[in-house]
Amino acid sequence: MIGRENEKAFLLKKARSGAPELVVLYGRRRVGKTFLLENSFPGALFLTADLSDTASLISRFSIPVKEMLGLPQTLAVTDWDTFFDLLAQSLAQTDTPVIWDEFQYIPQRDPAFLSVFQRWWDSTFSRTPVTMVLCGSFIGMMEKLALAQNSPLYGRRTAQYHLRPLDFFSAQQFIPHMEPVDRVSLYSITGGIPLYLKQFSSFSSLKKGLMTKVLAPGEFLVEEGRFLVLEEFKKDPSTYFSILKAVASGRTRSSEIAQLTGVPHHNLPPYLRNLINLRLLSREYPFSLKKPKNRPLYVIEDEYLRFYFRYLFDAQELIYRERGSDVLERISASLPEHVSFVFEKICRSWLAINVAPEKLGRWWDKNEELDIAAVSDNTLFAAECKWTNQPVGRKTYGNLLRKTALLQQALGREWDTTQYYLFSKSGFRDIAASPGLHMVDLGTMAEETAGS
Repeated sequence: MIGRENEKAFLLKKARSGAPELVVLYGRRRVGKTFLLENSFPGALFLTADLSDTASLISRFSIPVKEMLGLPQTLAVTDWDTFFDLLAQSLAQTDTPVIWDEFQYIPQRDPAFLSVFQRWWDSTFSRTPVTMVLCGSFIGMMEKLALAQNSPLYGRRTAQYHLRPLDFFSAQQFIPHMEPVDRVSLYSITGGIPLYLKQFSSFSSLKKGLMTKVLAPGEFLVEEGRFLVLEEFKKDPSTYFSILKAVASGRTRSSEIAQLTGVPHHNLPPYLRNLINLRLLSREYPFSLKKPKNRPLYVIEDEYLRFYFRYLFDAQELIYRERGSDVLERISASLPEHVSFVFEKICRSWLAINVAPEKLGRWWDKNEELDIAAVSDNTLFAAECKWTNQPVGRKTYGNLLRKTALLQQALGREWDTTQYYLFSKSGFRDIAASPGLHMVDLGTMAEETAGS
């Protein structure tokens, strides 16, 4: 299992607590929730839901419970109360964790289910050392069903965990045959989604992998982005598609999004709010020590979705006409720009791991931008990240010093120490590291984490 050691340890700690545990585990599709649970609890009772009718779900869920109790399979179980009664009997005999996988589907088909579940949890399961995990993929729906104040389950959970995509340093372990440059480029296409990364584990060439697994008719990554959004917005998805496409193309201000999509600016906030609530968009403010006053930029945090809406959304016809090479040519023309945005995020992650600052982000003001700004105690950290084919030299360092001075003015204070970092795809020239200047190239970043 790659990159999920902390999550597994968290789940096992809960299961071994000796107390009743109701854990909510949620995250986007393909992020590896079920795989994590199977590896954490290999002997667990998995109750995997789908959109079948209630009677079918109860019948299917009852099969393993009747086996555990030694009851005949001919015994009819037709309602939730009977099922929960049998489940309680079986859990009285064993400490087997119960995993409700794709939990969100059950109340979709049976709105009364949550109230029944709440009653059984309050009266029975919360009085025994049972571990139950409610696992679901639709982030917005899971938060509404299990975490919102108006949910029957509100206040019952003992923990919640939002399982996020792997960071680059774990993700690259799926693609050991690729050179570091191609690893970063592929990460900007797949993000840290294990299932996507596994598609490329046998490739040493990024372009060959793209042609085979992304730009070929019938491959699931060709349309995965559309399906992910449709799962959350089944009604009138076209406006959401347009907004995501605009943001992926670099229109990150609300005025720019409104102009490109044709959605009147005063009508845009509800759409943006829905996308943010579902974690499909996020707001980004310039680094600040106070509450930011600037208007936010809107970004797509999910690397695959950002790639999909920039390059694949409008290329479906060409791909299905087996003209993937034409699409690849279009992608290649601007891919370095696309990757540079992700490289900055990787560098911020590297700094977060190696320095562990109290606060970290990106700073901009008017026409100035600093890729990384961070603080820890009385130390200010400032960094520039360069995804270019040219080595980084004195000019970039000079700009870093100048921008850092502007940052300090904007923040309105000075620090005892300032630490400068330069991150480079292609190394360095005519510049040397010093106690206050740290230079990190891509090869070093990859080597430090490979095999970890």
